[in-house]
Formats: sequence, structure tokens, C-alpha cells
Amino acid sequence: MWKFLVKNQSIEILEREVLADHQIQYVQLKFTFDGDWRRFHKVVQFSQCDETYCVVLGFDGTSCYLPAELHVGAVKMSVFGYDAESDTTVRATTVPVTLNIRPSGFVGDDDPPIPPTPDLYTQLLKKIEEAGHGADGKSAYELAVQEGYIGTLDEWLASLHGADGRDGADGRDGKDGKDGITPDMSEYSKTTEVTEIVVREIEAATGDFHTHANKATLDRLTPELMQELSGLQQFEDSTIYDIQTINEALLTLNAQRHTHHNMTTLNGITDSHVSRWNEAYTAAMNLNERVGVNEGVFERFKTEILYDMQGAKTSITDILTRLSAVEETLSGVEEALADIVEVSE
Repeated sequence: MWKFLVKNQSIEILEREVLADHQIQYVQLKFTFDGDWRRFHKVVQFSQCDETYCVVLGFDGTSCYLPAELHVGAVKMSVFGYDAESDTTVRATTVPVTLNIRPSGFVGDDDPPIPPTPDLYTQLLKKIEEAGHGADGKSAYELAVQEGYIGTLDEWLASLHGADGRDGADGRDGKDGKDGITPDMSEYSKTTEVTEIVVREIEAATGDFHTHANKATLDRLTPELMQELSGLQQFEDSTIYDIQTINEALLTLNAQRHTHHNMTTLNGITDSHVSRWNEAYTAAMNLNERVGVNEGVFERFKTEILYDMQGAKTSITDILTRLSAVEETLSGVEEALADIVEVSE
């Protein structure tokens, strides 16, 4: 069983064990919440690759099972919670810790199939339903298993019955008191003697501690060193997770390289092709520059032509005006000649 302490925005690993893949509802994670976390509605979140699985703990839940969908590799685990009683939105989060799942050696089809972890919405609906109707309480045996008991139901029931006690030894008659009131304690050990016996036995027992060959090494395992070792383990697990992520990205890139339909054409492109294309590009750029210069000349020439055409148009208009005046004058002359001809006749 893995045990964690959730405090502020961090998760401390209290107990760890080896994790293997292909497990179903077997690996249990137990959480201890400190401070404000006790009032939050809590959810445990697991992330691996592009998949995320959430397990609802609710307000009172302290344990859950590792989702069966998680496979070999590193997994990021974090906890978040909401304060439903607050007037404003309050959400607590933690920095994730890394769990490293190793190959189990299991070979075969998943039969029965792995039950999928319900999504967060489905789990919340179930919690609401349980709160409304009340879920069946756990048996004493189930509570014992939840708290870490390992064994069958029969073994647990047997453990409830203690061994039969031995019959007491026959007591001996005490001596009459010296004066009928104060008992005679002369045959009993004095308090100092009892203390000496206890001290001697304790020293003998403690002398047997750490009698193995690595006593000196074990004596150096201080709480500070164990905390440092736990940090190194987290660094190793986190590094494995990062390497796993990079490898998956590389596999994706490798699968995508030259997978398009014109792969044969692309592979036929040689350095000589590229050189000729560069030369053609340079020539095209030079031609474009010359065309640009010629376009400037053409625009200037066109402007001049338009200017001349405008002048010619003005001149033609002037000529037409003058011709109209001449026609008008000639019309008067024509009428005068007609009058003269009429008089002559």
C-alpha cells in the first residue's frame, strides 16, 4: 500500500512499494489530509501520456485504487479539492508526484476485461445519489482491510479470538502479620532489586539490537537521509516520466516522416536539382527586376500619350466649335443668296 500526506500544496510519500502493470482493483493508495484539506471535496488525478483519470474521494474518503488503465511507465499523480461551503470559488491543488509502473510479466488476454475508470461527472452523480439514499455501510472486515489488514475473512475472524489463558498456579498461604496488621514482606524482593533486574534485562535485550553485519550502515540511516533518499527516488521517477514523454514524441515524429503520397518524388530530388532550381530562381528575379524597370518606362510613356491625347481632344473640340460657327455663318449667306436670286427673277 502506498501512503501519502497531503499538506498545503505538496504531497509527501510516507510509504511506497513496487508497482506492476495489469493489476485490477489491487493497488490501494491511502491519503492523510492536513489542515484545510479536511473540509474540501477531494479528487485524485492520474496523468499518463495524453490520458487523464480522476478518482473522487469526496469529503471523508481517504483511499482509492490505482486505475487499471495505467500501463508501464511513469504516471503523474496530484490532488485537487473544492470548498463547496465558500461563497466564492475556492480550489486547492498540489504539485504532482511521480509513480513508476514496471512490467508485471503478465501474458494473456484481459479476461475479464479491464473495467474502465468512470469519468468525473459519473462519479460525482454516484456520490450525490449515495448522499441522498445512503450507501450500505462497510463490514468490520472491510474496514479492517481498508486500514491495511492482509488476510482472508476466516483468518480475520480467527484473529478476534485470543488464545486460551493458562491456569493460575496454586497460591501459597501468606504468613501472619507481625502485629496482626502489617504483613511480613521479608521474602519479597525490594524495589531497588526489582529495578536492577529490569535494567539488566533491558540492557541484555538492547545489546542484541543491530547484531547483523550492516549495523554501521543502518545506524547511519537518519530521518534526514531517508527524506533525501525519497527525494532522489522522486527525481528518478520524474526523470523516467520526462524520458518517456520525449520517446513518445520521437516515435510520433518518426512515424510521420515521409509518409506522404509523393515520397518517391521527394527522394528523387538531388543536389543538382536544387542547384538548377536556385539558378532558375536567380534568373527569374533578375528578369522580374528588368520588367519592373520597363514597367516604369511604360507608365511614363503612357502618361505622356494620355497628356497628348487630352491636348488633341481639346484642339478637336475647339475646331468643332469653330466649324459650327462657320456653318451658322454660311447658313446666313445661303439665305441671302436665295433672296438675291428671287429678286433677280
